[in-house]
Amino acid sequence: MKKVIFYILLCVILMFTPNIQGQDIDKNGLEAKIDALVSKQVNDSTPGLVVGVVHKGELIFSKGYGLANLSYGIPNDSKMVYNIGSVSKQFLGYAFAMLHLKGDLSIDDPVNKHLENWPEFKHTVTLRHLLSHTSGYREAYTMSSLAGRIIGVDRLSREECLEVVRRQPELEFIPGSRYTYNSTAWVILAEVLEKVTGVSADVWVENNILQPLDMNDTQIESYVGEVILNTAESYTFNEDEGYVNQESNRAIFGAAEVYTSIHDLVKWINNYRTAEVGGKAVNELFLDPFILNDGINSEYALGIRVDAYRGLKRYRHTGGHEAFSSQLSYFPDQDLGIVTISNYGGRGRIATANIADLLLADYMAVEDDKEHPQIKIEKEKLEQFAGLYVMSTFNRTLDLTVSGDTLTIGGRTKLIPTSQNTFRIDGWGGKIRIDDLANGKKQLTAESAAKNIYNKVEKWTPSEADLRIFEGDYWSDELETNYHLIVKDKKLTIQHRWLGEISLESVANDFFKTDWGYNVKFNRTAEGEISGLSVYSGRTLNVVFHRKEK
Repeated sequence: MKKVIFYILLCVILMFTPNIQGQDIDKNGLEAKIDALVSKQVNDSTPGLVVGVVHKGELIFSKGYGLANLSYGIPNDSKMVYNIGSVSKQFLGYAFAMLHLKGDLSIDDPVNKHLENWPEFKHTVTLRHLLSHTSGYREAYTMSSLAGRIIGVDRLSREECLEVVRRQPELEFIPGSRYTYNSTAWVILAEVLEKVTGVSADVWVENNILQPLDMNDTQIESYVGEVILNTAESYTFNEDEGYVNQESNRAIFGAAEVYTSIHDLVKWINNYRTAEVGGKAVNELFLDPFILNDGINSEYALGIRVDAYRGLKRYRHTGGHEAFSSQLSYFPDQDLGIVTISNYGGRGRIATANIADLLLADYMAVEDDKEHPQIKIEKEKLEQFAGLYVMSTFNRTLDLTVSGDTLTIGGRTKLIPTSQNTFRIDGWGGKIRIDDLANGKKQLTAESAAKNIYNKVEKWTPSEADLRIFEGDYWSDELETNYHLIVKDKKLTIQHRWLGEISLESVANDFFKTDWGYNVKFNRTAEGEISGLSVYSGRTLNVVFHRKEK
């Protein structure tokens, strides 16, 4: 009798316990639903993409769209290999978690513990900072471009990447205080792994991660021009040249350079759940997101993002190299992984979130108006908020305008008021607050996985005479390059031997932007004389050029 009662109680418990791991999903009509997401620009005569969906360890959908090779008419296929760009970072991140647990290194070691002749800065930079994009080191891609070496045209070597940091005069920020995506950090990590193990990073990952998982089709490019078996080509398209076959100008494992297939990625995705390679402790360390110095969760762990999408926990990374564009997302509570890889630049891209919407709608949170109350702000007050805001790090701007009775960013993104000075944006989990400062100025704070401060500035329309005071030669010791500034066609223009001419558009007093995505701020002495300029971009801060005396 006791056994019968126990069995009944067990059944009742199971009936009312939610199925957290590996929840069921509706697979009916999945192919037709995914087909409908494919861009109309993709057909049987164009490049395209491959898609894979894995649920409960099984590949439930895989399909190629368009061509993998235009010259021979070879179609895209889930068994072919594709360059997955920065999605590659997680393999090296997992390697560091394995070495940490093994005791061969600590991810909290200072970087200069493992590298000879490595610069020491005021603040210590650790391996964990490199792994989480919080180091404050320079980013080699931007620095190379500023020096006139165009990424995608000129070859970039590992040694050149390391030299960028060796020549860096100071850290861009205190380590751990900011999340700034930095592929150069991963080049440094590959160098550290080789010093610690005595084996090159690509070989170590192949021997200790790829082979044990039977990822036999996966290959790591170790030098430019290496033959990768069964690989697709990637293409861009423009009206003047037609299709252009994009080629790699670098082969620096760590940041990228993994070629893999949908079928092999299924094995890697399953390791998130099983920890077949590495074990539970390694997996937990690998998936543990970095907490910034101010206590904010950066939502980035050791080479993989750990965040939430519509209320569902998600591991995610994206990548782009040559004209490949890759995305990998895994929802651990539903045991669902989604991969999309395009070989058609931006034209063949499908967001993994769009496929998740098809399969996980029943589990996703529905935004409740009670959770996000919307209030009314008088138009007069909104107009006081409108204007140009420059980020405190000078690498971004926000132009707030009023459209109808709504405050917007650039006339497109609507800011939905939740109080008299706070706003939200549909589909974004953060918040925006606009405060009045004691000096009478306004300050905007945008906070999500990081806190960014923007200060309101007055827009400036200079005369040609105003621009003439900036003319002259500006030299960077760090880059060993010179920028010659002149006024041409009523615009302040940078002239450089390799970069050609770059027009500067005025934003605010002493502050300009370029159509290259860089901002330029002129620096002045205490007496008000122009002493130089500093260049800022999304990934790089305060590259200083000193003005030469005439």
